[in-house]
Amino acid sequence: MSRSSTASARVRRIGAVLLLSTLSFAGPAVVSAPAAQASVPEIGKVAVVDMQRILNETKSGKKARKDLETSSAAKQKKLDKRRQKLEDDQAKLAKITDEQQFYKAQEDLQRAYMELQSMYMTLQQELAEQEALTLEKMYKNCQSLAKDLAKDEGLDLVLIRDQTTVLYVASGVDLTGEMIKRYDKKYPK
Repeated sequence: MSRSSTASARVRRIGAVLLLSTLSFAGPAVVSAPAAQASVPEIGKVAVVDMQRILNETKSGKKARKDLETSSAAKQKKLDKRRQKLEDDQAKLAKITDEQQFYKAQEDLQRAYMELQSMYMTLQQELAEQEALTLEKMYKNCQSLAKDLAKDEGLDLVLIRDQTTVLYVASGVDLTGEMIKRYDKKYPK
């Protein structure tokens, strides 16, 4: 047997002895230690509200949707007008006989198409921001109302009813109708 294999055998034996002695001293302490008990708060009454219904059925939600549709229609009209002009310019392009004028008109047309795409993206972003602000405002209003509703009904928890998060709701637990009434009363428009 070589010197290095003898030394490694000794190191393994010493390691095993240390492990056994550690387990023999620490083992009883580990086994006798009581398991830590996590205290879980008890939840009493729970209710749900359907935010989609609130957005669709409250006066504020209906007005916001109408405003968004009006804004969207105006932006779409602006885009359509610009697109129609480009299509007219495209038709005129075929009638140009001078090569230099043709290439210049084609370049101008390409630039105008890129501007139209940029305009479209900007208008889409504006609509998305307008919608996000509306949703944020309504959500904050609902949080305030949910707090009051929870106090009045003695609720511990109010959840947003959603097909992906709430699988089952017993009758009488959905307070969306009451929330809509309160929303319309507190935030008429």
